[in-house]
Amino acid sequence: MRMILVLLALLIVGLLVYQQLGGLPERSIEPPDGEAASQAPRVPQRPQDLPDFERDMQQFMQDSAEERRQRLDALEH
Repeated sequence: MRMILVLLALLIVGLLVYQQLGGLPERSIEPPDGEAASQAPRVPQRPQDLPDFERDMQQFMQDSAEERRQRLDALEH
């Protein structure tokens, strides 16, 4: 009886370790829309490019928000 309980506990621990180390991912990442993906600024490789990236990203977010607002307005009217 003890042997069965030990094997059961070992099985449970093994499954938990498997899930933590290399199990299937629980969430899938959705790729962005085709148009938005092509317009998104690229992540800089050099630290000195960060200010330009920040400005580009802010502009991209504002443009995307404006585009979504226009689409919603078109659907409402």
